Amino acid sequence: MGTDLEMTVSTDDPARAKRAFDAAIAEMRRIEDEMSEWKKKTFVSEINRNAGKKAVAVPSDLFKVVWAAITVSDLSEGAFDISWAAMRGVWDFSKGHERVPSAEEVKDRLKLVNYKDIVLDEKKMTVFLKNEGMAIGLGAIAKGYAVDRAALLIAKEGIKDLIVKAGGDMRVQGLDNGKPWEIGIKHPRKKELLAKLSLTNVSISTSGDYERFFIKDKVLYHHIMDPRTGYPAKGSMSVTILAPDTMTSDALSTAVFVMGPDKGLELIKKLNGVEAIIVDSSGKMRISPGISLK
Repeated sequence: MGTDLEMTVSTDDPARAKRAFDAAIAEMRRIEDEMSEWKKKTFVSEINRNAGKKAVAVPSDLFKVVWAAITVSDLSEGAFDISWAAMRGVWDFSKGHERVPSAEEVKDRLKLVNYKDIVLDEKKMTVFLKNEGMAIGLGAIAKGYAVDRAALLIAKEGIKDLIVKAGGDMRVQGLDNGKPWEIGIKHPRKKELLAKLSLTNVSISTSGDYERFFIKDKVLYHHIMDPRTGYPAKGSMSVTILAPDTMTSDALSTAVFVMGPDKGLELIKKLNGVEAIIVDSSGKMRISPGISLK
């Protein structure tokens, strides 16, 4: 999935830990083989190839993730949109190949970005993209789902105390030697922690402008795109979301980042069991009412 994977468990049975790790890694690979847009033989790639042509029958896992993505799109008024993948290639953040597109390029490709043109058929379990040239990319939600599945399989081995972390997405369950796990939140600009949280049985995801970016003509361009404009989202340096599951925290961290601090916090306050830590573009930290920092 293009990211580092870390798993931590507390158990006195090394064989059980190995079984748990093996099962979790195999499950994450299975999900990648279904949901990656980078591999040619995945269902997502098939959906993209058939954009504007026909609906594609997909496995229940993938249908669930796309359904959840559209739900978050509705909640965020389009700030989260998996059809942003039609913009691929317009921007380039790879080192040595950094590229800022022309306004005409962005405007032309933006015509293909609209989550409302993703058609789901729950009975047939199909996904259809209405317009040729459309594409979906699940990088901001599928990783969270994979973390959830990995944590579930580790727990099925009888391990109650665990952490599964893939990039900026993490599932925390149980305890660390009888106490909640201590989780640090990275500062988006300094080599220090922004905050520490004591957590158990929760998912946590962070989206930041510091992971993939470049500076050109004294302007910082980062990879978290506003699908409504075709340009990097403004208003935030980082967004950390706590939620009941990692698929949700993954998607909402991106959605809130794009929405900006004010509208983002308004959304979070409406959602049960969801909290946020936002560092706005001035470096000021804003937190939702249910957050308790150490």
